[in-house]
Amino acid sequence: MKDINQCERDMKAPYSCPMCGETTKWKQVDSSKKGFSVGKAVVGGFLLGPVGLLGGALGKRKAYYCCGKCGFEHEYDG
Repeated sequence: MKDINQCERDMKAPYSCPMCGETTKWKQVDSSKKGFSVGKAVVGGFLLGPVGLLGGALGKRKAYYCCGKCGFEHEYDG
């Protein structure tokens, strides 16, 4: 079972600010991709050999949004 914080991190970015409802000033300010995962590389290498080691390079995109009206900031799946 996921806790509330995990559910919030798994959400896609809403169209408007969840705090004040602003749509025109609700902007994506940054995005990033997490780096190499040793766990994914080990499992991929075990299951698929050398090609599976590339699985460790697969990351998860994150997008950071900020509201220009109320200042609310949050990280969402990108």
